[in-house]
Amino acid sequence: MRGRLLRRAVVEAEEHDVSKELFLGIMMLMLTLGILILNVSQPVWRVHHHAPNPEDTVVIYTSKGPGLSQDGRSVSRMLRPGEFKQAVADMVVQPDRNLHLFLRGGSRERLVNDAAYADSLLSTAPTGAKVRPAVFVHMW
Repeated sequence: MRGRLLRRAVVEAEEHDVSKELFLGIMMLMLTLGILILNVSQPVWRVHHHAPNPEDTVVIYTSKGPGLSQDGRSVSRMLRPGEFKQAVADMVVQPDRNLHLFLRGGSRERLVNDAAYADSLLSTAPTGAKVRPAVFVHMW
């Protein structure tokens, strides 16, 4: 009786270790797959800390709304409704121009939505693959 209980305890301990290792292995696999999926599906645009080139389009998001700028510091004129989408559509045929979006007290949600919209048009090849970073977000 005593030997049987001892063997049963040893077998249960071994089964517990195997299930623990199996659980940890599955968790590691899920973590690895999650990281791979995030890396593939992440947009090309990133947060950048450099000045735009003179030929680039610069939009500043202020508390009064979005406006065009030359340097990313001051607004030269405010954007009218629908003008942002038109400017992005015009940039599609100009692969050397980039779009810089500066957040200066405006809506972060609107900036992110506009960045995602512009990225879908400017950074994607006709095949659907990401080909270049064309949208630069400045959040300071």
